[in-house]
Amino acid sequence: MLPLLHCAFIAVFVLTECVSTETVVGFAGRKVRLPCRTQAAGQGGLEVCWGRGEPSVFNCHNAVINAVGNRVTYRKSYRYSVSSSSSSLSILSSRVADTGYYHCRVQLPGLFNDQIATIHLIIIHPRYWVSPTTEVSLLRDDTSTEILNAPNMTLQYGFTGESGDNSTGPMVARVQSSIKQERANSLLGFIGNTVRASFIVFIPALLLTAAYRFCGTNRRANTDRWLSQTEEENTV
Repeated sequence: MLPLLHCAFIAVFVLTECVSTETVVGFAGRKVRLPCRTQAAGQGGLEVCWGRGEPSVFNCHNAVINAVGNRVTYRKSYRYSVSSSSSSLSILSSRVADTGYYHCRVQLPGLFNDQIATIHLIIIHPRYWVSPTTEVSLLRDDTSTEILNAPNMTLQYGFTGESGDNSTGPMVARVQSSIKQERANSLLGFIGNTVRASFIVFIPALLLTAAYRFCGTNRRANTDRWLSQTEEENTV
């Protein structure tokens, strides 16, 4: 039983450590790109799924698109597309309703080997802008820069004065922030994964233990019956 407990805690630890969170801010009406920052995301031929909300233990929750290499096996809407290596998810004509948590899962051979990344997408109306007091940089999608720190990111109401032509490249702001909601969702995800992993490991262990005890009881009963018959025969 102890080895099973050890394996369960290792599995939960791996599930928790493999999940990283990144925040992406985009403007409504434009294309946004969500990166899947895992070590295996750029490898070809792997199955990658994207979903909304917190990831489950074995698959993507509320999947929006699945792909194996360059081949898309499932697509919830035409607005969703993936890069050639499935290392990023693009959402065309983004809407405020697209705001929320997304996750990518790179499915690797073996139990609990999948690599997961969680992305918090925030879609704002062009009339809303990010406070200039925060360290946030608006970037075109094809620009390569490091992620900037914005520990106290806030959204304020204002007018940008830009018409926002959709023909231009997508613009996003990549930030890292200590948002309480992210921590709460991570805690809930950890608890959910712990409970699910416990059910997966402990229920079969309990069934095997019950079966072993049942077989042992029957074996002892048969042995006692055989000894009683032997004693009666010897007495006769």
